[in-house]
Amino acid sequence: MNIDRDVLYLIIKYLQNDSVSLYSFLLVNKIWCEVAVPVLWEIPGRFPLNKKAESIIFNVILSHLSEDLRDNLKKQGINGLFTEAYQQPSFNYIIFWRHLDLQLLEDMIKSRNVNESSINIIINELLKLFINKNTKFLSLFIPYNFKHQLHSVSWAEQCFSSLKFLRCYSWDKNIMEGLAIIAKSINKLIYHTIYIDNDDIPGSLILIENQKNLNEIQIKCRNYVQFKIFEKSLIKKADTIQHLQINRTPDDEFLSYFVNLSSLKIGSYNYAENKTNWYHLERVFSPGLKVLIANIDSHKNLDRLIKTTNGHLHEVTLCHNGIVSDADYNRRLIQAIYQYCPNLRYLSMPIKEQNIPEFERLLINCQNLNGLIFEYEMHFKYKSLFEILIRSSPISLYKFKIYFNRKFGPKFKLLKSFLDNWKDRHPMILQINMFNFDDNQEMDKLKELVKKYEVKGIVQRCDFDCFYDYEDFDWIRIKTDVY
Repeated sequence: MNIDRDVLYLIIKYLQNDSVSLYSFLLVNKIWCEVAVPVLWEIPGRFPLNKKAESIIFNVILSHLSEDLRDNLKKQGINGLFTEAYQQPSFNYIIFWRHLDLQLLEDMIKSRNVNESSINIIINELLKLFINKNTKFLSLFIPYNFKHQLHSVSWAEQCFSSLKFLRCYSWDKNIMEGLAIIAKSINKLIYHTIYIDNDDIPGSLILIENQKNLNEIQIKCRNYVQFKIFEKSLIKKADTIQHLQINRTPDDEFLSYFVNLSSLKIGSYNYAENKTNWYHLERVFSPGLKVLIANIDSHKNLDRLIKTTNGHLHEVTLCHNGIVSDADYNRRLIQAIYQYCPNLRYLSMPIKEQNIPEFERLLINCQNLNGLIFEYEMHFKYKSLFEILIRSSPISLYKFKIYFNRKFGPKFKLLKSFLDNWKDRHPMILQINMFNFDDNQEMDKLKELVKKYEVKGIVQRCDFDCFYDYEDFDWIRIKTDVY
């Protein structure tokens, strides 16, 4: 089959997330193999790896070490590292890597059961292998407690000058200051500072402030004091930041600087801090905000923030501590959403029983709604909710995530009625979390019931106990560790 190389490359890049197709391309002929290999090796570990696959990839990496270096490592007592005889690789696979995951490398080394004292020696040799004059990395993951001075390795400037994404769980001050000099084009930063001392943070501040076009930043701090150290540096980059995610609650004055935000995640998803009143949210103007994620147990006036978004919000996640949410606040949030979010497509929030009528108004007003996640609410009864969903759901709505509830009734009568009345609508995509439910026989009966509705075409797909395998508003694609 004769296809122009450039056309073939575009086809393969389009299918880069399809592992089966990528591997099959290697077997067609030499040209297909030569075009497919660079794409396949851009992100080793792009797909979840079993132990066998991880071992194969590591053997390929080790095959790039010279025979003299292998012998030298063996003389130092590092014998368990090599499981195959030396064989020169068909390609220089290393130069195709664009996403350097140092955690993956550490895991591969430890899988060979080498002595703890030998790990640093091996990492140093592998860093020399990866950081070379022919490689340019686009993303970098530095794991917890990583101390190797990346910026001091020869060709580091060549390799990291085009870096676009940095995920860092280790905060060695010297590494951060070194990267700050080399890498100034980072668009996305993910920082975890929970396990570091505040004295190590200044290097990270320099890195943040040196970026020319920082578009997205996620910071997970140990406490509010630690977050306050970052505030001034974040404010300096407020004009370019469009996606902000912080696990500590800022004051409204801090938020007022970020006028170009497209998405905002504030506070911990499952841990409530002390209530933040945000009385002065009139200072905050977020006309372009499309995605809002927040813990309602930490923020008392989120409805005020919703009103400042100019109707652009299309995704809202309001989580809580999973027990009981405040009914009046719940009502105000629902009202703010149906009054100020006409373009809403996805919504995740708890619903109080007494606020069902208000929620029906939301269904009527938000005609673009496509997916709903009902956060767990103790003692919640689904009867009234199912009734208004049948009566008032917009045509576009057919994706649901719900928690199993014994109020479904004997033989799941309530759920069965809901599905029966969904007939002649778009087939439903459903996920059910069997929270606090360990009766396997009943679970099997529920699965059998839903299967009947799949056969009837009323349910397109249903998954159970899969909330943590999917992104919040993702009903099809299983989440991976790709970064």
